[in-house]
Amino acid sequence: MLLIALFACSEKSLDNGFAAFGFNDSEIPQQQLIADQNDGLNVPRDLTINPGIPGQMWIVNRADDSVTLLSDAGTDQQSSQHLIDPYALHFMEEVSSIAFGKPAHFGTCQESLNTYNGQGQENEFMGPTLWHADENEFATSNPEAVEYLSNLFGMPVDLGSHYDMLHESPLCMGITWERDNVYWVFDGHNQSIARYDFVDDHGMGYDDHSDGIIIKYVTGEIKRVPDIPSHMRIDHSTGLLYVADTGNNAIKVLDITSGTSGQSLPVEEPGTVHFEKDDADFTTLIEGADYNMVHPSGLTLVDNTLLVGDNKTGIIHAFDLTGKLIDSYETGAAEGGLMGIYASSSEDIFYVDAQDNKVWRLQSESAESNLIPTTDEY
Repeated sequence: MLLIALFACSEKSLDNGFAAFGFNDSEIPQQQLIADQNDGLNVPRDLTINPGIPGQMWIVNRADDSVTLLSDAGTDQQSSQHLIDPYALHFMEEVSSIAFGKPAHFGTCQESLNTYNGQGQENEFMGPTLWHADENEFATSNPEAVEYLSNLFGMPVDLGSHYDMLHESPLCMGITWERDNVYWVFDGHNQSIARYDFVDDHGMGYDDHSDGIIIKYVTGEIKRVPDIPSHMRIDHSTGLLYVADTGNNAIKVLDITSGTSGQSLPVEEPGTVHFEKDDADFTTLIEGADYNMVHPSGLTLVDNTLLVGDNKTGIIHAFDLTGKLIDSYETGAAEGGLMGIYASSSEDIFYVDAQDNKVWRLQSESAESNLIPTTDEY
């Protein structure tokens, strides 16, 4: 039986069982407001937990190219910082998504054609960015890199705290981590899924982007919807990549081990490798229209359950990995609000509301309170 629970206040409770999300008839799960504009939220679009520091939550904000960093998230000791990188107008311009990778590193995608926040003409020189998660280093400058690049270019150059960037995916709508410095992205401009291997990063604030390897898959088979991220997640146990194909109202699955090498593609930076993969195994797992979805956006995988958030209706749907609907949960988020979802377990779920500039937590009474990453992610 489909269960839909509607919440409309800051402390919310559920009267019935909600088994798909780890709740049973004897529990009353609570919905807790975790962060809002007072913490610097400014059109938040995604969130995740630093796997090296339990309870450290990173939330990316589109409107000011920023990060809201929560320590001890969801506890009485919670504190927040609002951080903007010195060169966020490029490396995090209109950020859409975030994913942690190998220890202390994370990647972001940007829904941008590279205008430097309107200061220049769009040139499509844009793609995912690699960062280091040291909170004392992120959003600061590296004096040695500033000196080196300023001397090299004969003018002041401060490229902030980024560790690497590759530029073959403008309008990048989603990102997830595979291994090492390898990430997969939803390339909205080229309508493709792309595998990005940064190989060796260039260090904090430098600009050598010449060793990247970019592979494009299933070009033309996915579709972006402007202003709505298309989140993704790899199941590391199976090698399957789950994709919220927002424009086609579907959840699709790419076998990342499939395909054959195809034609070479042009490169923005000399030294990078860029080519297509043909004949990859790419299937539709869920047709959104079958479940009254319109714009699937948020997506996460936890406890062998796929959680999918519909940006249009504000409903989070829970599916098993065969694509069978288990249950649904109505967040009460207005159209355009529900975006990124993070879950440390099926009993502990977080999501962003981009319209109201809030992050919410849905948690059962018996859930562990300290946030740690799931084994499905890391």
